[in-house]
Amino acid sequence: MKTGKIGAIILAIAIIVGAISVFLCSEVVPAGYVGVQYSLNGGIKDEVLPQGWHLVAPTIKVSEYSIATEQLLMTQDEREGSKDNDSFDVICKDGKLNVDFEMSYHFESDDVVRVFTKYRGMTGQDVVDSIIRNKVKAKISEVTSTYTVLEAHMDKKAELNSEITKVLQSYLSEYGITVESANLSATRPDEQIQQAITERSKVAQELEIEKQRQEKARLEAETKTIQAKAEADVKKIQTDADVDRYTRLGQAITPQLISKWEMDARQKHGWVTIQGANTVVK
Repeated sequence: MKTGKIGAIILAIAIIVGAISVFLCSEVVPAGYVGVQYSLNGGIKDEVLPQGWHLVAPTIKVSEYSIATEQLLMTQDEREGSKDNDSFDVICKDGKLNVDFEMSYHFESDDVVRVFTKYRGMTGQDVVDSIIRNKVKAKISEVTSTYTVLEAHMDKKAELNSEITKVLQSYLSEYGITVESANLSATRPDEQIQQAITERSKVAQELEIEKQRQEKARLEAETKTIQAKAEADVKKIQTDADVDRYTRLGQAITPQLISKWEMDARQKHGWVTIQGANTVVK
């Protein structure tokens, strides 16, 4: 009896110890993350743990590394992930431009171990905040330096954003980062440039008004020309119709028809013969 109780106690203890061991050796990797494995006796492992529940040896430490889409915001707006007035200046051909920048990106799971090793266990967010942020500013300024302020601010902004995206996609791939989109969400020229833009906009509006006025005058002139031509065509048609009618009438009056008319008249009014001063009616 005592032996049975002792055995049950030992079994219960074994179960509890096993449960504790399983709990201590289990790792749950959340969705959007991978687990980087660091062995106390072997360093960082090449294989990462995907999202889900895993059993690992007690000698292995797992660090979660985000591979979900993240946002890098450098703006004047107080939004999640951005600092107060985190906008920055870029160099253009003919001056400076203050800009807001937004970038969607994610770390590639195949490159996480390399990045984790290179930056000595820094998280992806730490890498972006301490290293990538300043490098992105420098790269953007390299691109904008080939544009004038007006081009970057207005005329070629879409083209500029497209080029920035391509440059950052190529450059940040070295850091295991895939850029999904990148753009200058806002641009602010200095007061002098802004005044020039306002003046140019005013001139453009005046030119547009003059263009519309000239177009209206041209359309009115064309309308008058068309109306005059239509009236002339109507008169010509009427004249042609009259000529045709008289022509057909002349063709219809033959000598025979004239003789018939003369015969009809004589039968109706009699014959009139003039002989000197005497008139004879037959």
